Amino acid sequence: PELRSLKLQYSNVDVRRPTPESAIGIRCLAGQLGMLPSLRELNLGSSRLSGNLRQILCDLQAPLESLELAFCSLLPADLAFL
Repeated sequence: PELRSLKLQYSNVDVRRPTPESAIGIRCLAGQLGMLPSLRELNLGSSRLSGNLRQILCDLQAPLESLELAFCSLLPADLAFL
């Protein structure tokens, strides 16, 4: 729970083609991130997040100081959320 920095680069889950399994994975990831109250830096670079940024970050308990999303193919909805 004291983890302050986390790198989850190069996720092989392709959310551009949603499946029930990928939806469960996104909810699980969001829940696990929500259990890290000290998290301040998150690197999701090169992950296939398109359109799911809100779902992934919705359970965070505090604002991040740093969020890296290089090569994530974000959609307008993701940018609007940010």
